[in-house]
Amino acid sequence: MRRHRWPALAPPTTGGITVHAGMPIVAENDLTLELSAATAFASGLLLRFALYVTGVRADFVRYETRPLTDPHDWSAQWSYLAVRIIADDLGGLADPFHPIPDSGPEGSGPYRTTPQYWIGTYPTTGSMTVITSWPQVGLHPTSVTLTLGPSPFPTTFGSDARR
Repeated sequence: MRRHRWPALAPPTTGGITVHAGMPIVAENDLTLELSAATAFASGLLLRFALYVTGVRADFVRYETRPLTDPHDWSAQWSYLAVRIIADDLGGLADPFHPIPDSGPEGSGPYRTTPQYWIGTYPTTGSMTVITSWPQVGLHPTSVTLTLGPSPFPTTFGSDARR
């Protein structure tokens, strides 16, 4: 398998076809993670997630995603939901596109975020593996296989569609 990093690219604004309606990935008392949808485009695949955290874990999440006030302070650390994608012979981390938290005021109430991940190809096998984790807030690696079926854009994929 070749290592690959899926960059945080914006998906096309039109022309998508839903190939997976979504599914729960993790459901714990104070943390819920779900795949909201997988949408195919002629140039790739968009994965949408929803993460909802409450209680003490919400405080950990806010700490881990806090704004870094000094960009020159290399000791500053933060983390976010890690998503690893394995599609055909490519595997690696995916960078979130606009991971904007939808949570309330700083330090109060639940935390919600809806990150999106652009995968610049459609798996020729019709399925892909998604591994999610965020150890800093207690989300251990969880692997799911998405069965997407054949590409709805068969003339585009398999050429030079990978980015």
